[in-house]
Amino acid sequence: MWISRQIIDAAKRWPAAELTEVTGSAAMQGANAYRGVPMASSWGIDSLPPNSAQAVVVQTGSGIACIGVLSEGHGLEAGELLLYSAGGAEIYLKNSGEVVINGQVFAAKKEG
Repeated sequence: MWISRQIIDAAKRWPAAELTEVTGSAAMQGANAYRGVPMASSWGIDSLPPNSAQAVVVQTGSGIACIGVLSEGHGLEAGELLLYSAGGAEIYLKNSGEVVINGQVFAAKKEG
């Protein structure tokens, strides 16, 4: 009985989220090692973070899931979006309406 209570109490102390380091494909290391962790993302966007990225894992009703990685701080302004790969490809949507693809600037569409 005492051991069962300790196990139940330990499970209740699970943090709301844990910051981990990506150590491989669907693998993270934090206070515990996690393997086969599914990645949660917006529909239509699929990514697999590179090793050493700082990933956030949470406990769900179906097990552990990674809900994302910490931003690398690319100096974006509020409202801007940057898609990038580990290989250096980038698509930058700027507040000015410009789209920058791998350094090539495309002007905002003018209405009228």
